[in-house]
Amino acid sequence: MTVRLCIALIALILIPSCRSAQRLAKAFPAQPSPFLTHAGGLKRTDASKSPFLQDWKNKDPKAWAQAEKRPHIHIAPVNLDHLRPMTRPLSKIEVSEKSRLKNVRKLAGYLHSEVSKSFRLAPEDRREVVAAPDKYSLVLELAITEFNPNSIFGGLMRKGINILLWPGAETAISHKLKGYMAIEGRLRDEGTGQVLYEFADAEQNRSGIILYVHDYTTYSYFRKACREWAEQIEEVVRNEAKSAVKDGPPATFWLW
Repeated sequence: MTVRLCIALIALILIPSCRSAQRLAKAFPAQPSPFLTHAGGLKRTDASKSPFLQDWKNKDPKAWAQAEKRPHIHIAPVNLDHLRPMTRPLSKIEVSEKSRLKNVRKLAGYLHSEVSKSFRLAPEDRREVVAAPDKYSLVLELAITEFNPNSIFGGLMRKGINILLWPGAETAISHKLKGYMAIEGRLRDEGTGQVLYEFADAEQNRSGIILYVHDYTTYSYFRKACREWAEQIEEVVRNEAKSAVKDGPPATFWLW
């Protein structure tokens, strides 16, 4: 058991330092939806620089110079028009479509609330969050495009893999056993009408090296993912998608 824990420790240290390996262990990007204006221009990102799997950035410096002057930001309600059907077999077995839709609507509201809070609590010189866009506003629009609730049976299977092999062994080999959620985002300037930045990202249940409570609940991990996305989105927008913003690790020693 001691040897297994040592292997797990080494893996947890090495995975964040090797960003390409980190991306392999994390969720795969979803197919872009029509929600994005520049879906065809999305590029895979460097995990050491962006928390999102894919993004597109307006290369016109004048557009960003205008955006920098905007004192307001409006966070639009999270869009669910492009939500796709469940694709993971265990999710479809354990969760009804009615329950999924009810909970994804709750998650959409929670994501909107957390993103708004992150902008309100941003460092000084922050933009004012406004209820309606005006010509002095940037507008942030978000969409949830895929949502497969976590399978509790899948969590038990992943725990079995860790027991049979070593703690954390399931990190890179159990994607289909995990819950999955994909989002897209667009930042535009209401004054000029120009789109400044678009991104697509996805999260799945983080691998617990020893025990992870979220593996045995259907929806709780995705509330955690919404909180992390909110912080990342605010930081990316504040830095005009120029400064490095790191993604979270694919595995954790934390229980929750």
